Amino acid sequence: MISVLVCTHGSAAVGLVETAEMICGKQSQCKALAFTMGQPLEEFKQQVQQVLQSFNSSKVLCLTDLKGGTPFNILVNLTSEYPDLKIVTGVNVPMLLQAFIQRPNLELGQLLPEIIQAGKQGIDNYDINSINSENTESEEF
Repeated sequence: MISVLVCTHGSAAVGLVETAEMICGKQSQCKALAFTMGQPLEEFKQQVQQVLQSFNSSKVLCLTDLKGGTPFNILVNLTSEYPDLKIVTGVNVPMLLQAFIQRPNLELGQLLPEIIQAGKQGIDNYDINSINSENTESEEF
């Protein structure tokens, strides 16, 4: 099975995984890591390496909050050690749910476009007019 590592600034990673697990159930081969304010970079890198080594699979999906941020940069630097590591930025709950649901059935290369699409589709703007319009009649709330 594809392993999932969620790395973000602060406690967002933990919150995202807990939220998705409320919907999909407890997940194996999944870990959330928080890069905390003032944490030394080397310490965080060691935490990431420990998690990657603990996974039973070389196929690892890494979801981060921000392209160019510390969690992202550390993961990018580790791709030389872990060539099968795939990194996707902009993590959100729909993206994580899709990863949890589809990872037993898809290869990592097939999973990537699925989670990116789910992440994008999870972003929308609703106001009272859009809720009452005919465009949303078929949507479930």
